[in-house]
Amino acid sequence: MYFKRLEMHGFKSFAEPAVIEFHEGVTCIVGPNGSGKSNISDAIRWVLGEQSPKMLRGGKMEEVIFSGTASRKSRGMAEVTLVIDNTAGILPIDYNEVAITRRMYRSGESEYLINNNQCRLRDVRELIMDTGIGVDGYSIIGQGKISEIVSSKPESRREIFEEAAGVVMYKSKKAESERKLDSARANLERVNDIIGEIESRIDGLRDDSIKAEEYLKLKERFKELEINITLKNIEKLEDVSQTVREDISRLGAEIEKLSQEKRILDEKTAQSRQKNENLEQLGNEARDKLVAGIEEISALTNKSQMKAERLSSLERDAERVEGEIQELRQKRDREAENAERLSDQGKEIEDRLSAAEEDLKEKIENAAAINSKLSEILAGIDDNRNKMYELYNMGSSKNSEAKSMESYRASLMKRKEQIGQESKKLSEDRKTWEEEIRTQEEKSGRIRENLSDLKKAAEENRKKFLRLTEEKNKIEKELSHINIKMSQINARKKTIEEMENNYEGYNGAVRFVMKSSLRGIEGVAAELMEVPGGFEVAIETAMGASMQNIICQKDSDAKEAIKALKDNRAGRLTFLPMASIRGNKAALPPSVTSSGGYIGLACDIVKYSDKYDGVFKYLLGRVAIVRTMQDAIDLSKKAALRFVTVEGEIVNGQGAITGGKYKNATANLLERKSEIGRLTDQIREISQKSNVLERERGALESNISAAREEKEELEAREKSLQMEFFDIDAQLKTMKAGFIEMSGSDQRYTQQLLSIDKDLREAQETAQRLTAEAEECQKAGEAAAAEITKLMEEHDTLKETADKAADDITATRIEKNKHDSDKENLMKLLNRVKDSMSEIEQQIEAKSLMLNQFSEEKKSILLGSEDVEERVKAKTQEKLMLEEYIARVTEERGRLSAEIEEMAENQAKAAETLNSYQDQKYSQEIRAAKNETQLDTLKEKLWEDFEISYLQAIEFKKEDFAMSPAQRESREIRNRLRELGDVNVGAIAEYAQVSERYQFLIEQRSDITGAMDQLKAIVDDMERTIKIRFKDNFDKVVINFEEIFRQLFGGGHAELRLDNEEDPLEAGIEIVAQPPGKKLQNINLMSGGEKTMTAIALMFAVLKTRPTPFCILDEVEAALDDNNIDRFSKYLRNFHDIQFAIVTHQKATMEHADVLYGVTMPEHGISKVLSLRLGDDFDL
Repeated sequence: MYFKRLEMHGFKSFAEPAVIEFHEGVTCIVGPNGSGKSNISDAIRWVLGEQSPKMLRGGKMEEVIFSGTASRKSRGMAEVTLVIDNTAGILPIDYNEVAITRRMYRSGESEYLINNNQCRLRDVRELIMDTGIGVDGYSIIGQGKISEIVSSKPESRREIFEEAAGVVMYKSKKAESERKLDSARANLERVNDIIGEIESRIDGLRDDSIKAEEYLKLKERFKELEINITLKNIEKLEDVSQTVREDISRLGAEIEKLSQEKRILDEKTAQSRQKNENLEQLGNEARDKLVAGIEEISALTNKSQMKAERLSSLERDAERVEGEIQELRQKRDREAENAERLSDQGKEIEDRLSAAEEDLKEKIENAAAINSKLSEILAGIDDNRNKMYELYNMGSSKNSEAKSMESYRASLMKRKEQIGQESKKLSEDRKTWEEEIRTQEEKSGRIRENLSDLKKAAEENRKKFLRLTEEKNKIEKELSHINIKMSQINARKKTIEEMENNYEGYNGAVRFVMKSSLRGIEGVAAELMEVPGGFEVAIETAMGASMQNIICQKDSDAKEAIKALKDNRAGRLTFLPMASIRGNKAALPPSVTSSGGYIGLACDIVKYSDKYDGVFKYLLGRVAIVRTMQDAIDLSKKAALRFVTVEGEIVNGQGAITGGKYKNATANLLERKSEIGRLTDQIREISQKSNVLERERGALESNISAAREEKEELEAREKSLQMEFFDIDAQLKTMKAGFIEMSGSDQRYTQQLLSIDKDLREAQETAQRLTAEAEECQKAGEAAAAEITKLMEEHDTLKETADKAADDITATRIEKNKHDSDKENLMKLLNRVKDSMSEIEQQIEAKSLMLNQFSEEKKSILLGSEDVEERVKAKTQEKLMLEEYIARVTEERGRLSAEIEEMAENQAKAAETLNSYQDQKYSQEIRAAKNETQLDTLKEKLWEDFEISYLQAIEFKKEDFAMSPAQRESREIRNRLRELGDVNVGAIAEYAQVSERYQFLIEQRSDITGAMDQLKAIVDDMERTIKIRFKDNFDKVVINFEEIFRQLFGGGHAELRLDNEEDPLEAGIEIVAQPPGKKLQNINLMSGGEKTMTAIALMFAVLKTRPTPFCILDEVEAALDDNNIDRFSKYLRNFHDIQFAIVTHQKATMEHADVLYGVTMPEHGISKVLSLRLGDDFDL
């Protein structure tokens, strides 16, 4: 895997699109200050997901978008794309090339893309996780950040080592699992709270559910009985109605019979009248016909003259139409001749068109052959041009290598001179080192004695610290128990308070009324009184269902509330209007009040506002509170009252005894209030105890803090002495090793001089060889250029021939198109001629039809003139018959008038009889309507009482139903329902729902517990994996750091330490570094260059342990001198599989680069990129 290119557009100073191709080896990015070099490393950091504007050298993230200059407008978007070669498949994605894109708009919106597919920042981070190229890794070292590696706190250095160890992914998974575990704990706590709340309600709901089920069974039986009683009443009414309907039916039949007779009379009368009217109409019509006949006889005598004139006109029209037909036939013959001539011309045009097409095909084939030849010549030109460019590039590369060898010879000469000076200085330093070694050995002995004393004092301090810590842990454990108890009490109190606020334990009607804010409602009786401690059970038992009675101001308020309950079907409730209720206290005999077990009347024990006096005397005025059940039994024989014991047993005046206890304390409404008070007192007591323990813990923490400070001071002194001892010991070792090394230095310097002389000779020979190879490449390139010139001349000649062939093809194609056009025009003309012939034929047929019509009309006229005389005779005969018919009609009309008068008298008599029968039927119908009304009332009662229709009620009908026993059973059930009082029917469904929810929560708690166990196992597994991988890789980095430090410093000593070996997952990392010839010291006292070199050594050690595909270094060597830059640059060559991009100002670094990119600012505020591959030849 390696980086292929970086594309930037609108990012910081790169207003125009800029592309940087990354090559193997070292790429240097150079340019003046402020030109935008570091913006390239910022672009890589940004596209890989950096979220901190500070890390991008800005104040706000919007500042990465090009903000414009004096001559350019600002951009609305910044976009950076990083293309990575993934042929090796290191990235977990099925692409050989991966393009990561990040865009940001000035509106603040941002988006990420992987291969042009939109994704999340998390997807980008997971893609590059543990590859070393993340923004928190060790592959991007920003400007001025190199020295921070060694200057930062020990715990802050872990990020680099964790990235190198490849544990970032495991840490992310562990953190995610821990977040899920915390969420699961919170869920478990919530589930436990809900389960506790449900457990406090479920027992009471079970009792209410049993009571509601009994209520529903009785209600169902009551419904069945009342329905059958109602059905029986309906049957009786239906029998009566049936008799009435039979009378109505009989009367209806008589009425129908009379109506039929009357209708027959009416029909006969109407027929006679109609017949009379018809005769009158026939007479009138006959008279009209007589008049018309007389007039027609006159008209027939004039008609023969008109027919003669019409015959003459028809003969003239026939002659004219025959002439027109003759002209049309002549025109048709001329059009036929034209069509034949046009057909012959079409055959000639078709022949010319075929010839033109053959000619065009031949010319196109010739042109294709010429163009093929041209393509071959162009391919040859391209091959020679590529060969020429390759030879020129190779020659330029050889020249550059020759120049590099000359530079290498100069460096060798300089090194040779330096070795001579070092050899002279070596002999002078030997005596100084002998004295220094003796001094350091004495100092080491004194430090060893001081360390022994400090260890004794530290042991005493440790014992004291442990004793104080144990005492503190004991108090904290007790505080923890107290806090748990406090949380439990608070949860219990909160649950009860919520039950009070939500009217839990009250029936649905109470909750509805109290939440509806109705006018005049004072509250629930249980809420408007205060019960002394110890009497809650007694008072609640004494009141029973009255606890849930609602106290209101007036009767109208109660009526309004009851109406609301009905309208919303919210249940039933008892209301106690203060204005109406007048309660009195019972008068007790002295034998009761003087009894030792007697406590008092219930209304005297409870406290309430004076305005509720009448109500509570009504509720509790005849209830006496006694101590024990035996007291209640004894006193019940002396007074006719209800006696209630403190524990809730009831003994009434007739001797009935009621007792028992609710399983759940919160089922009792008054005990809930009392419990809230008790819980409040417990919370106050626990808080006071907690405060005392907190003060004791504070005092212990102060002592522990003092002991810890003393411990830290002792440890610091011990550490300082150990560091000094190690420093001196290391210096001694170094000095002794150096002293030994000095003994053989003369021989080593001699060998180095011999090696340098040999390298000088090889460099000179290599430079000469490279120069000769460059000249050969130049000559071969010139030969390729000559071949290109020759091919170009041949190409120009052949190009003229190809152009001429193209012109011929164009001319032939034009001629072919002309023939196509002629053919199309001829076909249009021929179609017009055919259409004209068809139209002429149609006209001839129409004219022939007209001649036939003239002939037929002429024949008709000639035949009609012979019948005129006969028609005149017939009309005269018809006239005589009409006069006889009119006389007969007049006679018939007289007879019909007499019949009509007789029928009118019979109609009057039938109408009188019919009215009498109709009155009787109306009376019976009224009676039937009353019965129907009663039936409807009974059926409506079925709907109002039981919400079922009559048809549905029939399904409940019992065939063997007895009326009297059913009515008796119905009364008994009604009394039992009254005894049950208010019933919460919703308790059945609520109990089922709560039970189901309770079971679900139990299962959910089990699931959460199982999930927590799995998450804990995952976290433990992640911790083991992280610990193993981190320790293995850290050990490798330690070894590499020591080795590389020695190579970069030319000796010395360096090591890495975990400040807590027992907890490597959280331990900080300390750096110990000792340059050669210097005492062991605090790393912050090193010079800037030494810090930089130490940081570079650590960075190289990490890269060597876990190579990253790409590494960008922004001016990391700025604080180094030329010698150290040379060491730094040469060591880069040890990383063969890593691409390095170095932003630098140092010429020495540039000399070791494979590719140079120059960043310039030709226009103020606009950066541009120039590239140069070292070895290429270019013109200035």
